[in-house]
Amino acid sequence: MLDFIFQLKKRIFKMIKRLFLGTTEVNFINVGKTFYKFFIVEVILFVSVITLSLFGLLNVNLSVDFTGGTTYQLDAEYTDTDIEEVMSSNLLDVSRYQTFDNSNSIIFRATENTQEKETEFLFYLSNKFQVPDEEIDFQRVGPTFGEEITEKGLQALIIFLSLVVLLISYRYEFKYSLIALVALTHDLLLVFCIYVLLGLEITPSTVIALLTILGYSLYDTVILFDKLKDSIKTSKFSYLSVESLNKTFNEVLMRSLNTSITSAIPIASILFLGNYLGLSGTLTDFALPLFIGILSGTYSSIFVTVPFLSKIINN
Repeated sequence: MLDFIFQLKKRIFKMIKRLFLGTTEVNFINVGKTFYKFFIVEVILFVSVITLSLFGLLNVNLSVDFTGGTTYQLDAEYTDTDIEEVMSSNLLDVSRYQTFDNSNSIIFRATENTQEKETEFLFYLSNKFQVPDEEIDFQRVGPTFGEEITEKGLQALIIFLSLVVLLISYRYEFKYSLIALVALTHDLLLVFCIYVLLGLEITPSTVIALLTILGYSLYDTVILFDKLKDSIKTSKFSYLSVESLNKTFNEVLMRSLNTSITSAIPIASILFLGNYLGLSGTLTDFALPLFIGILSGTYSSIFVTVPFLSKIINN
């Protein structure tokens, strides 16, 4: 038993060493076949979630910036229990709250409802926090801001993807640009599906983070393509081969992991430490999809691109 544990530790250490030095000997053609099947499963999941969302069977939790709603701002002493009771109130669907350091000010955001319900909720806050109702700042928020952010985001996305296709086609090959688009789409859809399935709220900050994800995802993919081009030049074949594919991905595997880890650590600290210190809100709305996207981008740059590059070799 002790000998087995010793041998296992020795193999793990050897594997980590080879991974760190870029001298692994993974057969990515076989890996590509496995992950192509996994990619098909992911596509089925993405299509299912999007279809169920469109037909209203799955709820897309959009913030009041997209749907419109009301905000209630007041100054009063409060406890965590007070906030929990307001958030779970049946009068209105309160989606979130916001507090401020060194201040007793608090803002509640709720979905739009009838005027009677909104007035009743206003009086409820007045009684609960012992604040005159005329001192509670009530505002109705329209969906204009969220729509504007989404519209500009889509415009930026179309321009970005067009430039990606042109530049990658010019630098490498047109089929490489299609593979890069598949990897980018995979990352965006993965983040969206996680948000829908977990019921997480989508805010304008989430949309901005999704656009930022594109840069991380594309960076890893282009690094791989560039290294692949160099490997083809130095190989005995003047085209993409099994040898050049395996050589490239074994060499850059650790580099991709290091890039992802060094990017994910500070974002993770924002998420977990920030929430612990009470710095949630817009910061978390931006950091969470970015954290998921960085991990997804590292995965897609290797395990989504490899199956399609393997298809090119087989053809």
